[in-house]
Amino acid sequence: MVESTSGAKPRIGLILTGGGARAAYQVGFLRAISHMLPRGTPNPFQIICGTSAGAVNAAAMAAGATDFHRAVRQLMLVWKYFHVST
Repeated sequence: MVESTSGAKPRIGLILTGGGARAAYQVGFLRAISHMLPRGTPNPFQIICGTSAGAVNAAAMAAGATDFHRAVRQLMLVWKYFHVST
């Protein structure tokens, strides 16, 4: 975090990298964070960004910003039922 000279409270950001497997692992990380927060808590990250599959996760988290637990649960369902066939 960078200290602000204006006395403003620092903002917490979440940066999610690309890559299908990494994006699935990100959901595990987000789930762990959700276990640390009371139910119904809004998203604790004021800044959310990502690239590629991480951007999909970032968009889903931003869309569910009012309830962090629900947004994480929805992402878990997406990745749980996501299958790649060749």
